[in-house]
Amino acid sequence: MTTTTQSNYFPTIDVLRGFAAISVVVYHVIELFDWKDFPFTGLLLWFRVGWMGVDLFFVISGFVIGLAAFSSIDKHGSSEFRGHFISRRITRIVPLHYLTMLVFLVFITPELLFTNFWKNLILHLFFVHNLSIKFSGAINGANWSLATEMQFYLLMMFIAPWLRCARLWKVFLVLISVAWAWRFGVTLLVTPDKTLGVFPLFVAATQLPGMLDEFAIGILLARFVRSETGTRTLCYLNNNIARVSAVWLLAGLLVYAAMSVYWPFASYWDRPLMITLFRTLLAIAFGAVLFAACIVTPSGWAGKLLSPVYYLGTISYGIYLWHLPVLVSLKRITSLTPSHALPLAIGITIIFAAVSWHFFEQPLIKKYSRPR
Repeated sequence: MTTTTQSNYFPTIDVLRGFAAISVVVYHVIELFDWKDFPFTGLLLWFRVGWMGVDLFFVISGFVIGLAAFSSIDKHGSSEFRGHFISRRITRIVPLHYLTMLVFLVFITPELLFTNFWKNLILHLFFVHNLSIKFSGAINGANWSLATEMQFYLLMMFIAPWLRCARLWKVFLVLISVAWAWRFGVTLLVTPDKTLGVFPLFVAATQLPGMLDEFAIGILLARFVRSETGTRTLCYLNNNIARVSAVWLLAGLLVYAAMSVYWPFASYWDRPLMITLFRTLLAIAFGAVLFAACIVTPSGWAGKLLSPVYYLGTISYGIYLWHLPVLVSLKRITSLTPSHALPLAIGITIIFAAVSWHFFEQPLIKKYSRPR
């Protein structure tokens, strides 16, 4: 594959990161506070399915990690890139995961210290807690997705050289087939539980093999933007506001199509076809949104106007990991209404995320992620 000097950084992707994180926060406010009056129509309807922000994160991760892995292979070779690649991923993901776990255990649910503590802790420390129905999300529930994410990083250590050079249709076919086969197998082998409901189905379906289609869409987009054809396409589209608008319109239509498929079957865990195929349709729609974001780089007054939104993307990982400790704490204030809880939750979460980014995450990244 012919690569170009196209930058691996697309700033508008940070806007999507921030949006995905806030979507998850608002969704959990709606659920935890039983916000029955939250709108069922209009653009705000999105937040009732804000859990899809995690799916958007996975597509973004496939794209960003694909770019990082391919760039590292270019610099260090197919065999030498692994140490550099995984050390950067560990430095980015592990410290805040461990810190928020500690806060959750000590201040939010200290009772976990006396119930299967060591097994629960070890599974979370090694990012395999998602393999157990009992312990998936047991410490800071949002971090169930971190296990899938870290397992994806480990997989990329071994298959990134192949992903970088293989024909695109082969990459698509292999990863999509694995995801479909896994999720269809889940519909045959896992049944809802009388106590846990569809949670066992969810845990089984969202294991790494079942999410490979979402990562795959991001990886394929990363391959495309690195190619000469991709570079020419981005330049062609970026130079004309009508073309940019057309791409965003198409992306919006794909998201609308995915939502139109979803809403009639919103509780789809009793429908094998939806379990098997829907997340692929969602990933394609999100992939189109990512591509649209790649061709937009606001500058001048527009860039300054959007700088707070870019910042939300910078601290989005912290927003994701801090929001549940904040929400569970606010939930204990019995007089707090959902409409009052929402701004408090978002504001406090952003403060925690900003503080942890500037005084904990960023110093560690600068210290331990420097190129060798």
